[in-house]
Amino acid sequence: MTDIVDAGDTTKPGADAWQRAGLTRREAIRRERVERWRGETQSPWEAGAVGLTLWLLWRAVFKGLQPLWLIGSLVVAAWFAVQGLAQTGGLAGHVAAQPGERERLSALVHAAVPPGEDARDIWLSRLEEALRGDRRRRADMDRFRSWAALGPDLIGRDRLALDLLAGAAGPRALDAELRAGPAWQRRARLDAAFDGEMARGAALGLSPPALIFAPDTVRQSQAGRQFAWAIANTSADGFFRGAYRGQFEMRSVPGLVAFGAGDTRLYGGVRHLVIQICADPRTRLDGCDSAIIPPAPVDDLALALAAVESGLVNLPGRDRAMASGAEILIAARRAGRLHPQLEAWLAAELAGLLPGGQIGEAFAGAMIRPDIAFAAPSRAEPMIEARIDASASAGAVGVATVLQSVARLRRQTSSFEVIRLMSEAGSPDRLADLQRVAELAGPATLAVMEWLGEDAVSALQPLPPRQQAEPHIQQALVLALASAALVLLLTLIRLMTPDRLRRASRASLTDAWISRLLLGRKI
Repeated sequence: MTDIVDAGDTTKPGADAWQRAGLTRREAIRRERVERWRGETQSPWEAGAVGLTLWLLWRAVFKGLQPLWLIGSLVVAAWFAVQGLAQTGGLAGHVAAQPGERERLSALVHAAVPPGEDARDIWLSRLEEALRGDRRRRADMDRFRSWAALGPDLIGRDRLALDLLAGAAGPRALDAELRAGPAWQRRARLDAAFDGEMARGAALGLSPPALIFAPDTVRQSQAGRQFAWAIANTSADGFFRGAYRGQFEMRSVPGLVAFGAGDTRLYGGVRHLVIQICADPRTRLDGCDSAIIPPAPVDDLALALAAVESGLVNLPGRDRAMASGAEILIAARRAGRLHPQLEAWLAAELAGLLPGGQIGEAFAGAMIRPDIAFAAPSRAEPMIEARIDASASAGAVGVATVLQSVARLRRQTSSFEVIRLMSEAGSPDRLADLQRVAELAGPATLAVMEWLGEDAVSALQPLPPRQQAEPHIQQALVLALASAALVLLLTLIRLMTPDRLRRASRASLTDAWISRLLLGRKI
C-alpha cells in the first residue's frame, strides 16, 4: 500500500502537501514559502543591532497598524461629534423629545396668564361668570363646562398635584423635596396624584371631571342651576338631533345668540327651503300665500343653504354631512355667530353653484305645493331629494369641503358649541384649523378659543427643524465612522479566517520575507 503523507505529519510539508490539505495551488506555494523563510530566519537575539532595530520598527507597523487606525478613527469621530453637538445645542437638544401639538396648546394656555395674576383666580372667575349667565341670569352651561375642562391646562397639572400632596409645609416645600430626587420619580408621583383626582371626579359623576378641583360652592351652584338649563337643553337638543321638528327659538338657550341678532327662529330643512322660495318673487309658487308660511326677506344665501339642508341638492360627499353642515351654518347665521368673511365666501361660491331660479324650478318639478311641504316636511323630503345634481359643478368640492368640516366640528363638540365657534372661522382654511384645535382641546374648545383667540392656531404650526451642524463637520464625522467600521470589518474577517489560510496570505508572506531580510539567514 502506498503511504499517504498528511500535512500534519511533517514539520515542513511541501506545496503539494499543503494543497492536499485544502489550500489552492497559489495558497499552497505561499504557505510553503512562509514556513521555509521563517525557518531560515535568525532569532532576534542573533541579529545585528541595525537589523534588529529595523525589524522592531517593521513589526510595530505590521502588528500595530490596525489598532492605531481604529483608535485614530474613533478619536477623530469623537472630535467631530463634539463639534457637531456644540453647533446644534448640545446633547440635551437631541435627547429631549419634541412636544406634540397637544402639549404645545396646553403650554400656550398656561403661558397666556397675565403676569402678576393667579391662574386659579382667573379660572374661578370665568366659572362664576358662566353661572351668572346672560342678562336674564340664565346659566351658560356650555361655557361653564368648557372652562371647567380647561382648568388643568390653565392652572397647571403640576400645581394641582402639588396642592393635593402638600402637607403642612406647603406645596413649595414638597416641590423642592421632589426636585431633589430623580426627575422620573417626581413626574410619576405628580402624574399619579393628578390622575387619581380626575378619576375621583369621574366616579362622582362630575362633568367634566376637572370640576373636582373647583371649590364646593362652585359645584353646588352649578348643581342648583342645572335643572333650568336641562329644560331648555332638552328641547333644543331634540330639535338639532332631528327627534322632532317645528319652530325652535334659539334665544331659549343661554349664550347661544349673539347680542343684536335678528330673527333667531329655526324651522328645519324643508321648511327653511319653503320659506325662502316663497320670499323670492322669482321662485314664488302657488300655495305660498298660506298663513302657515312665515314671511321672510329675500336672501339668496339662505335659499342656497336651505336647498342643501333639505336634500334638494346633491354635492360630493356624504349627504348627511352636507345637511348637518348646512344646518349649523343657517343656525350660526341667524344667531349672529357666522363670521362675516366666511359668510361672504359662502355667498360668492353658492351664487354661482346654485342660482335661485334653478332651485325654484327644481322644487316646482317635484310637483308638491309649498304649503303642503311646509305642513308635512317628512312627506316632501323624498319627493325633492337630489333634484339638483351639483356634484360635478365648478366650486362644488370647495363648498362640500366646508360643509363636511362644519359637520366634523359638530361631532367633535356639540351643536350649540359649533354654532358659537363659527364666529372664529373667517375662511375655509381657518375652519380647518379650528377643527384641528377641537381635536386637541376636546370639551375645552370653546374656552380655548375665548382665551387664546388667534394664538390657538400657533400650536398647529410645525416646529422649526433642529439646528444642523455645518456640512463639512457632518461629512468628516461620517468619514471617520466609516474608517472605524472598515477596520472593525477587516479585524472581524481576520478573526473568522482559519489559521491555515492566514499563514498562506500575502501579508504573512511579506512579513516572512522582510523578517528574513532584516534579521538575516541562519548560518
